[in-house]
Amino acid sequence: MSGSVAPPLSDTVVRHGARRLRVVTMGSGPPLVLCHGFLGSAENFETWYAALAQRRTLVIPDLPGFGSSDPLQRQHSAEAIADAVEPLLRDLDVERFDLGGLCLGASPALVLAERHAGRVDRLILHTPLLDPSLVRRRFHLQAAAMTAPGVFSGILWLSRRRVVSDLYKRLMVEGGDVDAAAADMNFVNQTRANPRATREWLRDGLRRRDVETLAARAGPTLVLAAAEDRIVDVAALDGLAARLPRVQLAVIEEAGHGWNEEFVRRQLDVIGAFLDDALPEAATA
Repeated sequence: MSGSVAPPLSDTVVRHGARRLRVVTMGSGPPLVLCHGFLGSAENFETWYAALAQRRTLVIPDLPGFGSSDPLQRQHSAEAIADAVEPLLRDLDVERFDLGGLCLGASPALVLAERHAGRVDRLILHTPLLDPSLVRRRFHLQAAAMTAPGVFSGILWLSRRRVVSDLYKRLMVEGGDVDAAAADMNFVNQTRANPRATREWLRDGLRRRDVETLAARAGPTLVLAAAEDRIVDVAALDGLAARLPRVQLAVIEEAGHGWNEEFVRRQLDVIGAFLDDALPEAATA
């Protein structure tokens, strides 16, 4: 990874009506459209740029209400977020493409995959929230408490305090071994996320049942998970993948929900092999 140099990128803001949508594009080859995770931005994938841009033309929007993109006037459901991405595909003349989604970003990615089944080739889902039963009960309880009426405004205030935010994420979500630059970027992203979009997208994502959509896909799907993830129930995800012949599950051993250099290197090895059609049937890293 340290020897990889990312090619030049285009960082632009497009307008669809009165709403602004930021998009990062770079690389060459077939398009790979990536949907970032909760409280994220295109920078969620910054450590992927150099490796993946050698294989694909990356198209990475800041989803509505996050990063530098305006929020939606309507509720921030996976369907509404997918609606906001579709005009961008038309603007960029994206016809056939690969598609990826990180954590909550897996839901709008699956909506797009279902709507454009004949156009989406490979699908990459990183720690996806595919069904309430595949998310750890502890995280359901946390999210319900934090987004409850009368509580959310206080949680929002606390999330803007770096020490409190880092402590919560270290103990309850990411674990302690997180790259410092990634932690800085994540904090900046959460401070600029639209509060309404934050609450609506999280609540929608934890209610969704997208397993049937995944099962109906004809093309290959890679599901990535960290063995020690504190949000996704990896054992349950493994059981699901075993029932879906077009889905390959790759578990990154000795890793959690937070990213560090070693985790990024190992997941890029798996993703690169998947895009190159060279991933073994059973994959761990």
